[in-house]
Amino acid sequence: MTRATLAVAVLLLGWAGVAQAAPPDDDPQHLYDAAREAVEKARWDVFSKRLVEALHTKHDGLREAAMRLIIQYGDRVDVKDAVFDVMRLYRDHDDENLRRMAIVTLGSMKSNWAISFLRLSEEYEKSPALKQTIRAVVARHHNGG
Repeated sequence: MTRATLAVAVLLLGWAGVAQAAPPDDDPQHLYDAAREAVEKARWDVFSKRLVEALHTKHDGLREAAMRLIIQYGDRVDVKDAVFDVMRLYRDHDDENLRRMAIVTLGSMKSNWAISFLRLSEEYEKSPALKQTIRAVVARHHNGG
């Protein structure tokens, strides 16, 4: 990315206060670093919105791909708006593998509410494999993982 593009990104993203933090020697490097951070954050925000949109669809392949990406990048994406969509997949879908993926996805969504839901649903889950997955996700959450 060119310096001009980064400077424009700072202006477009409304990075308030960056210019005020100029070091005494007027080295613009801090501006470029701030612009890179702003662009990176904006990209993750857009990516998160697209993942939520994918989970709102009825297309199983698209939802599965979105869940895989949430599991992989859960520490960087904000997909809390899709918690209920993933819960419905776990609760209502016929495919046990997709339901298992939904359980792991719920654990990756940074939602205490989702973890509480899983903890409560374990008692009523009939599949031993899904019960074990729920236990593992809840345990990982409580151990800081």
